Order: sequence, then structure tokens, then C-alpha cells
Amino acid sequence: FGSSRFGSRGGSSRPQVVAANPLSFLTPPAFCRMAAAANAGKRKATSVDTLPPICGGALVTSIVMYPADVVRAICMSNPGTGAGAALKGFLEAHGVMGFVKQGLVAEVTRASISRAIKFFMQPIVHKGLYGKPETQGTAVSKGLAGAIGTVPEVIAISPLENIKLAAQLDKEGKFSGSADIAKHILKTRGFSGLMIGYAGMQVRQCLWTGGFFLTLDVYKGGVASVVSNKLAQDVLSGFAAGATGTALNCWTDVCRSVVQKKALADTFDPAIPRPSMMEPLNPGPFFGTASEIMAAKGITGLYSGVGPKMVHLGGSGAILAVLMPRFKSMWFDMMGLY
Repeated sequence: FGSSRFGSRGGSSRPQVVAANPLSFLTPPAFCRMAAAANAGKRKATSVDTLPPICGGALVTSIVMYPADVVRAICMSNPGTGAGAALKGFLEAHGVMGFVKQGLVAEVTRASISRAIKFFMQPIVHKGLYGKPETQGTAVSKGLAGAIGTVPEVIAISPLENIKLAAQLDKEGKFSGSADIAKHILKTRGFSGLMIGYAGMQVRQCLWTGGFFLTLDVYKGGVASVVSNKLAQDVLSGFAAGATGTALNCWTDVCRSVVQKKALADTFDPAIPRPSMMEPLNPGPFFGTASEIMAAKGITGLYSGVGPKMVHLGGSGAILAVLMPRFKSMWFDMMGLY
């Protein structure tokens, strides 16, 4: 791996040994040839090809985290209620099987669709905004792409969000299931009733998703300096990114839960006129509720239920950070994609 060169200096010839780079054969063209050989027989993946592993990871996360979401919903729609009291009240009203009967289908469907759209749209939006893959983006560009990509997500999940919340808060057993809830809302409020609380949900999703994608790689870099195990890195950084998103959006979840709870309760009072079809887009009730809670209970009121929410969304972030890249790698290998 060495070579001798001779030159003259001051009239004398002296050998000069120059070490050759042992990897000099890996020139850019050689790298390209090696990559082409590794991908021989494989098809370049499209955005659609990422949907199956994304949906799989989203479904697993939604099922695992459902009990935490039930407690979170009760705490946030009743500011001041602790996690212990919320769990005790739920079990007294519905028993352990309540976790299965009270909105499980609606919540798992909603959360799976939400997370699938979130992770599907973020790289697409990033490519559209910046002209390059999100893997080549900055923390800010990834976070912004994630936040913007939540618009179709919230439109898709709003009906299921309302059905789920109505089921979880149904202590009197007024509804026999998700279909019964949907029928009641459509009868009393029309299609716009399924979009109750849209404005608050849009703010909530923008803040959490933007915060998650903004900080995930930052946390990964920090964790990697102290933890060598890759799985542990993903768990810790995913939880931290999810918790950061929660710190940003917790107050929005409290406010929109209160708004939705009141709006759903109003559907049982015939004396209350049907709101305008554009009412779900009105941010007034959302920010008005935020002001009322702040005035009455201070910042702690706005962050009611932050503990269960940290567990719910921090845990969700950890599971997603672990499953998404691994499911994608397994799926691509199985389908011959690169």
C-alpha cells in the first residue's frame, strides 16, 4: 500500500515514500456501482410504499396507549381532576371492561389514522417545501413540515375524536356504541357536528407534531453521547420528543376538551338552537375557554392532566420512534424495495 517517488533537492536525489489510501478504490463512481449492485433487483420505494409499515406502527401504538388516553381525556375535560380520581371514577362507572367498550374502536381507529397521516405527510410536505428529503432537512424544517402536514390529519380524525370523547364521557350509558353516537350527532347537529372543536384540535396537532419532529433528532444526538444501545436511544429520544410536544400543546387539549364536552352536552337540549355550519372553524370558543380557565385556575388549570398526557404522548413518541424505522426496514426488505 505504498509507493516511492524520487525528486531532486539541492542537487541530490532523495526517496520520498507516500502512503496510498487503502480505500482509494472506493471513488464516487465505485460507490455508485456498489450501491447499484446492492439494490439490483429491487424497486425504488415511493411514498405509497411507506403506508403499510406506517399504518402498522400506528395501530400497535394506538392499542398499547389506549388506557392512558382514557384517563387523559377525563382529566382534561374536567380541569382539576387528578389521574387517580379519573381512573377510579372510570372503573367504578364501567369496570375494567370499560377500556374495551367505551370508545376503544373509535379511539384506536382515530389514533391510527392520525399517526399514519402524520408520518406519511411529513416527508411529503418537507419535499414540497424545500425540494429535498426530510432526512436532509434541519430540525426547524422537519418541525415545520410536520406541523403543516397535520391539516389533512385533523380533518380526517375530527369525527372520530368527537365520537370517542362522547363515549369516554358517557357515564349515564346514553349511547349503545360508536354508531349510536354518530347517529345522534348527525340528527341533532348535522355533519358539522362531527367537526365540533376543529379549531382547537388543529392548534393541538400543529404544536405536538411540530414539536415532536423539531426535537426528535436533536434528542437522538444528545442521547447517543451517553447511551450506546440503539434501541435505548430511540426509546429515550422518542419519549423526550413526545413529552416536549405535550409541554407545547397540553393547554390546547384541555381547552378543546372542555369546548367539545359542552357542545356535545348541548345536543341533548332541544332548546339550544343548532349552531352554524361554520361554527367548528370559529376559534373564539377555544381561546375564550382558555382565558376562562386561566382566570379561574391559573396555569395549573390549563395544564390539568399533564401527567397522564405526558405518559400517553411521551409513551406514544417512544413506541413510534422504535417501530416506524424498524417496520419500514422489514417491509422494504420483504417487498424488495430500497
